[in-house]
Amino acid sequence: MNGVLELLPHDMGLRVELDTNETYYLKSGWAERCDGIYGLACGYVDYVEGITWFKNPARIAIMNSHVKLAVPFDEHETETTKQSEDAK
Repeated sequence: MNGVLELLPHDMGLRVELDTNETYYLKSGWAERCDGIYGLACGYVDYVEGITWFKNPARIAIMNSHVKLAVPFDEHETETTKQSEDAK
């Protein structure tokens, strides 16, 4: 995983899929270090409960050894999703 994240824009959110079948959504400004990805988690998917968007982002460290896929996502889309889910 090292070096792959260097190509991704840090000014966008990051979706990180783990080998534990979990997915975290990190806010823009995340950082890659030698041992993992560090940032603020703004959402979580466990594939049983579905996606949960956090009201208050929490600090998270994700170790590279557990990362299956890391791709950027548009944080603005999540705002629209939150608003539409709240309206239900």
